[in-house]
Amino acid sequence: MATDSVLQQILSAKIVILCDFNAHHAEWLGLRLTVHAGRFVYDFALAYDLTQLVTSPTRIPDVEDQAPSLLDLLLTSHPDGYQISVDAPLGSSDHCLVDLLVYLTYRWAEAVESKGEALAVSLDIAKAFDRVWHKALLSKLPSYGLPKKLCDWITSFLADRSIKVVVDDASSDYKPINAGVPQGCVLSPTLFLLHINDMLQTRNIPCYADDSTGDAFYTGRANILRENVSECRDKLVSEVESLRSRVSDWARLNLVQFNPQKTQVCALTAKKDPYVVSPHFQGTPLVASASIGILGVDISSDVQFRGHLKEKAKLTSKKLGVLSRAGQYFMPAHRLQLYKVQVRPHMEYCSHLWAGAPQYQLLPLDRIQRRAARIVDDRVLFDLLNSLALRRDDASLCIFFHI
Repeated sequence: MATDSVLQQILSAKIVILCDFNAHHAEWLGLRLTVHAGRFVYDFALAYDLTQLVTSPTRIPDVEDQAPSLLDLLLTSHPDGYQISVDAPLGSSDHCLVDLLVYLTYRWAEAVESKGEALAVSLDIAKAFDRVWHKALLSKLPSYGLPKKLCDWITSFLADRSIKVVVDDASSDYKPINAGVPQGCVLSPTLFLLHINDMLQTRNIPCYADDSTGDAFYTGRANILRENVSECRDKLVSEVESLRSRVSDWARLNLVQFNPQKTQVCALTAKKDPYVVSPHFQGTPLVASASIGILGVDISSDVQFRGHLKEKAKLTSKKLGVLSRAGQYFMPAHRLQLYKVQVRPHMEYCSHLWAGAPQYQLLPLDRIQRRAARIVDDRVLFDLLNSLALRRDDASLCIFFHI
């Protein structure tokens, strides 16, 4: 093993192993079970006299029968040299996404319901992982408190990388690159986030992965004068233009490009007077739209979800049609499982945001589930499914619990 080789050469070598995977072992966290990964890591720690410093679960599963698990492990031969702090446990990987959507829609709804308005712009980094400039990333690592040896290791990890293009049987020569992190590598998302972290310090620009959303809003009151509305709107445009300017400056310094074609602008308002904006981003004129898509959810200019629900009903109807045509090749239990895995999730994505939509907007989803019951063609099996309304209530309660 690599560890044995190092210890043979340097007897006093310090061993530090940071892992990112689930490892269940009865000796850690008081878990009731031990799995293969947990047994392997535990035996490895005993063999090299390593101490596991993460003593609290860093992942709380969404499935009731599953136990809390260690998503992160820090094994070291010198435990006195480290101080570990574990924040509130995380749930599934989409909780950050859920929190961001709740935060944004709450801000915009609060503005619109108080007779105010909001202006939102959604930015998309072009070729996100391929645009991580090595020199800029490595210069930022010490400011995050990373030890010099770890910075040197990351430098070595990114050094001397090259790419080639393969088309059919033809291949180009290797060309050296000074940007980009490997696709599929577990370290790459972390390096990307470290690279864009200083951009996120820009005011009012929350981000999930490479999707960033900037906004500005004002809260109003009833019978606000039209002159005051115009003044507030001009201020919103000024704030968003300033935000885009700061983001453009950051992109220029870090050799990052945004995709203007995927940049969205939406004025969120319930006022009858049209809110016309025609901003620019990196020299490209942007056309304001009647809705804005954030992380797979379409939000209309009055902070409603009618368009999102309509598109989801169309999509799931098409998928159900495919299942109906292929149903003759499957048993009822298989058809039910396919519905639960391939169709129903589309009708429940971020349901906590739109569960309060008018009933007539939710009825098409209920009709699709009734249609699925006919396709499954097993009343006993399908009766075991909870209604979509009950599942939406459960999802909303789960979000309320996390808040």
